[in-house]
Amino acid sequence: MQVVTLNPKDLDAHAERLARAVEESVRNGFDAIVAIRRGGSIVCDAFLRHFPETLYSARFDVSLQRPSTKNKKETLRKILQRLPYPLLDAMRKAEAHMFSLRKKFKGASSTVPVVEIPEDLAAALTRNPLPEILVIDDAIDSGDTLYAIVHTLRKTNPEARISIAVITETTDKPRIRAKHSLYRNRTLIRFPWSDDYKTPIKTRSGE
Repeated sequence: MQVVTLNPKDLDAHAERLARAVEESVRNGFDAIVAIRRGGSIVCDAFLRHFPETLYSARFDVSLQRPSTKNKKETLRKILQRLPYPLLDAMRKAEAHMFSLRKKFKGASSTVPVVEIPEDLAAALTRNPLPEILVIDDAIDSGDTLYAIVHTLRKTNPEARISIAVITETTDKPRIRAKHSLYRNRTLIRFPWSDDYKTPIKTRSGE
């Protein structure tokens, strides 16, 4: 298991690689590209900078309905950014190991979270009897979030053909897998929006 830190420039390069991989495999393009907030939306922004506009009709963003944790996350971010990366890497690996153990003994969740589907996305799904959909996220851990998204899309149109593209899959047997993934070797990615990503310190001009 390894931890890879991506700065914004690295992220753009990875998104370009992902876009090229999807472009090589797609035939007639996508009726919709669906990004999962928040990380998936940022990856999608970078992805679309390198993906031909002629290969998709529309882009949408969806999210799970979750209670607000903004204040807790801000406090956690301040604490984590005071720690050195070697320690943060070790913490990430320990967390991933514990996650795998919990998953092994508990198994997949039997509940499917509620997903907010925009009306225009629902219309796009029903307008075409066999819509081609690309779902983009930053990472697959348990796969529960993407499973919920795909489950909801298929409830709207059971005939939808859905592909998933992510930067990494961090577990061996997620609930749902990506068709396109740059890493499938349990690589943990520290994205620019991760709580433990250290924002470069800005200096005054000339320093």
